[in-house]
Order: sequence, then C-alpha cells, then structure tokens
Amino acid sequence: MDIYTNPSKSTYVTGIAKLFMMPSDKGLIPAVVVSKRSANIIVSAYTILILLIFMVGWNLLMALILSFWPTRGSRNRQVALVALWNSGESVHAATMMLDYCLKMMFPNRKSNHNTSKSTSDPKKIEPAQNGAPTADGPDPIPTSHNVSDPEKGATTQTSQDPSQDAPSSRSNMWWGFLFFLLAAAMSLGTNAAGILVPSELLMGNVAPPQKDVIFYPDVPHYNVPDDNGAGRAKLTSLKAPAALRAIGAIESSDVTVRDRVFLERVVEPEGVDPTRFKTLKYSYNVTAVDMGLQTDPGLEFRVSGSCRTEYGWLVNHTDTEDIYKLWGEDSVTVHRRADLGIPPMVTFHIRQKDVDELKTNMSYAMMVNTAGRYSYTSGQDPWYATKKTDNGVQIAYTILGERPALSCWEASSWHLGGHVEESDISALPGLQLDKIWAKAVFPFEFWGPRVSSLGLAAGTSALKSASFAAAPAYVLDAGLSSIFDDLERLVLASWVSSRNVLIDTTTYKSAGLVNVAKGQKGSVEASTAKFVLQSGDVGTLSVRVLISIPAVLLFLLIVDWVFGCVIKRRDLTQSPIFEDMDEVDGVEGKHATNATALQATQIFRRWDQKQGSQFPWGHLTTAIPVQHIPTEKKTKKETKKETKAPGNPGTGA
Repeated sequence: MDIYTNPSKSTYVTGIAKLFMMPSDKGLIPAVVVSKRSANIIVSAYTILILLIFMVGWNLLMALILSFWPTRGSRNRQVALVALWNSGESVHAATMMLDYCLKMMFPNRKSNHNTSKSTSDPKKIEPAQNGAPTADGPDPIPTSHNVSDPEKGATTQTSQDPSQDAPSSRSNMWWGFLFFLLAAAMSLGTNAAGILVPSELLMGNVAPPQKDVIFYPDVPHYNVPDDNGAGRAKLTSLKAPAALRAIGAIESSDVTVRDRVFLERVVEPEGVDPTRFKTLKYSYNVTAVDMGLQTDPGLEFRVSGSCRTEYGWLVNHTDTEDIYKLWGEDSVTVHRRADLGIPPMVTFHIRQKDVDELKTNMSYAMMVNTAGRYSYTSGQDPWYATKKTDNGVQIAYTILGERPALSCWEASSWHLGGHVEESDISALPGLQLDKIWAKAVFPFEFWGPRVSSLGLAAGTSALKSASFAAAPAYVLDAGLSSIFDDLERLVLASWVSSRNVLIDTTTYKSAGLVNVAKGQKGSVEASTAKFVLQSGDVGTLSVRVLISIPAVLLFLLIVDWVFGCVIKRRDLTQSPIFEDMDEVDGVEGKHATNATALQATQIFRRWDQKQGSQFPWGHLTTAIPVQHIPTEKKTKKETKKETKAPGNPGTGA
C-alpha cells in the first residue's frame, strides 16, 4: 500500500480491545491495533517476558537435573552440579560444561593430590589412600566412615571400595556434553526468540476503518446520457485524486509494483520495421490481501490484455487533422496543432459492440494527440517520431502526423476456491464479501478495461511523456518518450488502482453526492468496514502472540511451583550430597535440599562453619543464609566486670 501521507486518525479504529482480522499471505490473523508509541512499549515488555520464560525454563531444567541426575557418589558429577546450579544463565553454563567435557575427555593424570606429610589428622590422608582416582578417571567420595553401635558403646570403622560403582570419565563426558547441548540450545533459543517473537508480535501498521468515513457514489444515478455529461464529470473529478495517487505510487515504487505485474514487450518478426510496430502484453492478479479485505482470503481478481500499434484504422488525413475508423465502425478525428496549451493526452475508446453484448473480454483503443507538437529532441517511436521543423520556429523538431492508434483488448475474471466468475462476483460460491461491495461497488469499479478507467480518471497525467513537457507550450522531449513507457505506466497504475479500490472509498469527498455505501438503512454497516487501511502512526499486534507469551510464562511458573511441591512432599530428590547435612546444618538442615546446599552462598556458609564460625548461622534452607550476630548493648558496669574477671584475656592473665 502506497499512501504518501498517513490518513487522519479519525478514519481508522484503534484500541487494545478492538479485535479485527488482519489479511496476510498466511491467512487472516486475529489482531488489534494501537498507536505506534504504545506498540513499541508493548513489544519491549514482551521481549522482557520472553527472557523470563527462558529464565524459568532454565531453572526448571536445573531442578530436574538436580533431582534426577544420578551422581552415584562421584565428586566429578557433583562439581558439575555445582557449576550448573551456580552458572546463573545458559551461556555461562554452556561454557562451563564445554570446559567440563574437555577435562573429562583429557583428564590430567599428573595432577598433585594433597598428601602433605605435615598433616597429622588421618582423616585428611584417608581420601588419598582409599579414595584415590581409579584408572578410568573418576574421583569418588571416600566411603570409609565411622559407625556407632549404641548397644556396645563402641565405634567401628567400615570400609567399602568406591571404584566399583563410580561412573567413568567417558560417562561423565557424555553427560557433560548433553548438558552443554541443553545450555547452548537454551541460549540460542533465548536470542532467537528475542528476535523472532517481537517481529511476529508487531505484524505491520494497518487498522480497520471507521465505517462512517466510507463513501462511494451511486454510479447509475449520475451516469445518465441526458444531463450533458454533468454526472459523468462529477464521477471523474471524484476519482481523479485516487488515479493520481496510483500513478504517483508507481513512480516511487516502480520496482515493487513490477514484481506484481507481468509485462512483455513482444519482439516483431523479421521484415517488420521495429520503429513502426510495437506490441505489449500484460497480466496481473489482485488478491484479497492486496485489497486489505478481512474476508475471503482466497479471492483473486485476474487481468490479462495486450496492445499493438494499428495503422490500418487511418482512413484519411489532411494538413491539420487525421481521421481514423476504429474497428471499421467508429470515426475519430485527431487534430494537428503545435501549441495546444495543454499537455499531450491520450483518449480511450471502448468498442460499443462489446459493451452491448456485456463481454468480459473487451476491445478498446488509445488515440494520442502528439501529432504536430514541437520537440526539443528527435525521436523514432511510433507516437513520437519527428521531422525537422520547416517553418522557421526555433524548436528543431516536430512530431509527424498520421500517428498510429493502439488496438487493445483486456479480459478479467474473479476466482475463489476453484470457482471462476467473469463478471458477477456475487455469484461466487462461498463469497463472504459484504453485499455493498459485491453488488453496488465492484460491478461498476471493475467493469470494463482497468487501463481505460484509470487513464480516463488520470486525464492529462496519463502519459509518461507529459512529465517531460513543460507549460505553457508543453514542448515534448521525443527522444525520452516511448509508447512502451506510456503503456507500462498505465498498466502498472491500473494494478495499484485495482488494489486500492476499498482504501480509496475512505478518501472520497462526497460533495453532496449520494453515498451508496449507506445502503437501505441510511448508515454504513459494520460489515462494510471489513477491510484495513495503512498508517505509519499505528502498530498492528498479533492477538495470538499477545495471549500465548504470558500463557507460556504462567504455565512454566505453575509447573515450576508444582514440581517443587511434589519434590518436597514425595521426597523425590536425591540423597543429600553432603552426608553430614544434619550435623552441620542442624534442625533446619534436615529440610534442606541439594538445590539449596549447592548454592555458592550455602557452600560458603558450610565452609565457615567447618572453620569454627564465631556466630551461629540462620536461614539454612534459603538461598541467602544469614549469620546471627548479637546486637545487645552492655552497660559500662557490665563491661568493667567482664574485663576485671579472672582468666579474662583482656586482663592479661
């Protein structure tokens, strides 16, 4: 859609609650439209929601791994758990798991173990003896421990070979590789979703029209033969701005429009003068998506036609005029005048026989008034062939007389769901198009050759050569002008005009004309406004994405919460990694899980307790443990008594 200025805000409907169907090549998509600023804010907010989705998904994945991945007493696996759980996000986790895989693939067998002779505690030497790495690389937990016998009051020591059940380095490597793939996929998914989902959310900049701005004249009421052409003049002037916009659109987006229109310059056979004979074939399709229809996504309007130079219609000529007999039936006279005071123009003539027989394949002719005009440059084109000016005028060239007419034909048809109708669109089975369009607008708008109707409305702007002719004499530039350029301009503009039929109804000025869009009820029905307008001031949002993103986030949050509850209630977690959980963590530690214990904060807290913490720790089952430091303020007398007490270090005893 090519509108140079955004339509007035009063011509379309916006609002997050105003649902409509946006036409697209994928079908009709439920959508809402808001202001451009609001759309940008919503897209930014949904980008954050996407990040939250992957954050919750990552946490859920980590919880599953912590709960069900068999560590089997391997410190190598447990350190992988610590790395994963404290990685914070998938990119860091992927990097750490890749490093973990490399270490499992190429274990450093010459690493030094802590077997310092200065260690007097046998418990510190025991792991090097009973828990030394095996030949295949695992680093198991030493399982030699003391067991108290309450009946005998004695303590016995049991020992078990840990290498029998410990996983191998190869097994750890494959597990690490799996975790690397999961983390990498999660990271790539986060980035991809952050790019793709916003583009799916913000689909474009179209909005449904306000139904009260739709206007289309009652064509039969004004197209009558007994008013001296006054009614037809009103209709032509009404549609002229739309025709000029169509021509302006192809000038600004010629390449884009050409992708939708087939144009073939036919090469003339040998022996035919290429400067005299020209033939152009054309065809194009206009879909419901092109028109902006919110109904009938499969509807299609197909046009095909051809034009060729015709010299046989010239029946007589004089020094001042050329007389043609179109199809041997209608007589047309073209006057030769060097200075007409108007730009070069083309007139269109539809064969009356085809009109009377209601044919859908209609013949029409184009007659140009370039003969006798002056030109700054020479030309050889059939419509712009020149000769030397011989009347003493300073302008060097003059367009030759006896210029050929263009003999053309154009056929059109409507297609929907495999059904074809050549003229009556309302006869298509399954058509949902509003009856105002199907019976009152389209039959008149798409009647006859589209090139002819567009050219008539465009008037003096129909020919491309007119843009090279300056007022007041409108001297041509024959060297730059071409019959092919003129024809292609009209065909391309007719495609744009066909596409904009619905949109143009929101731009027409009624000027007291009867509005057929109001129907019998005297007001425009909501079903008549089932199309869309384009505006750079709005943003069109997909309802599916608007709903699905929060729904996915809510679903993951519920799954994460339910999974946590099931883990706690059903005791599905693995056995604690730290075997002295109860001893070190106290009563609260009985309820702690590996998810809490593997937090870097909790590992620091356990290290501090092992070192003989000065103050007790609390909140042992949370992510952030806190040390309880006494805050009671002592009086000066109590402080003096403590300093004077015997054995107090402060007294120097």
